[in-house]
Amino acid sequence: MFARAYATSIRPIALGRQLIALLDLSAAKGSLSSTYEICLHSDDLVAFADVEQHLVRELIDAAIQHCKQCGYQHDDPISVVLQADDTIKSGTFQVKTRGQLALKNPPIATKSSIAQDSTMQPEPTTPAVTPKELAANAALVLATGQRFELTGDSVKIGRHESCSIVFADSNVSRVHAQLQHDLTGWLVVDLGSTNGVKVNGTKILKGKLLADGDELTFGTSTARFVAS
Repeated sequence: MFARAYATSIRPIALGRQLIALLDLSAAKGSLSSTYEICLHSDDLVAFADVEQHLVRELIDAAIQHCKQCGYQHDDPISVVLQADDTIKSGTFQVKTRGQLALKNPPIATKSSIAQDSTMQPEPTTPAVTPKELAANAALVLATGQRFELTGDSVKIGRHESCSIVFADSNVSRVHAQLQHDLTGWLVVDLGSTNGVKVNGTKILKGKLLADGDELTFGTSTARFVAS
């Protein structure tokens, strides 16, 4: 499930960064929009299918927080939608304001308009926007006391030696689960394991956002997620 959900080079944090850049651009022009479209190739959109609702909710939360921090006023609630657009190259995306596009404002050949209305690469250099985009000092602590620091965008967990965290447990699948760093922190996702993944005793069906102290169970093996 998870391999399909993130079979794309686009990362949620890149979408959030570009959304905030467009918020700033709209505010600077005095026409702050409340509706934003993120257009991706259909292959990339399918890759986010299992976490789309969670991702959209967190993008909206990040936009609302940024507006509060910057003192931006918007009359209508902010909304974000993901749209398929196969005219866009796979691995890139566009962030657009629906209201401005409806007014048919022509693009201006400046650096700012490129951020507003041109195809973006998956990792723009715009700085991160909110502290909660980062999961500092996150780790997985096994029942044995062994601690694995979580770095990068993803960490595979399973019985096979190719995994970053390996359990010598026959109840753990060869590639059992994956921890994925998204816009707000770390999610755990079952990769189609035989015995499933539980968080605090409850079996998960899709990606589950983790909180400090959560107990994870992979088959019959346990670990604790810690973050500060």
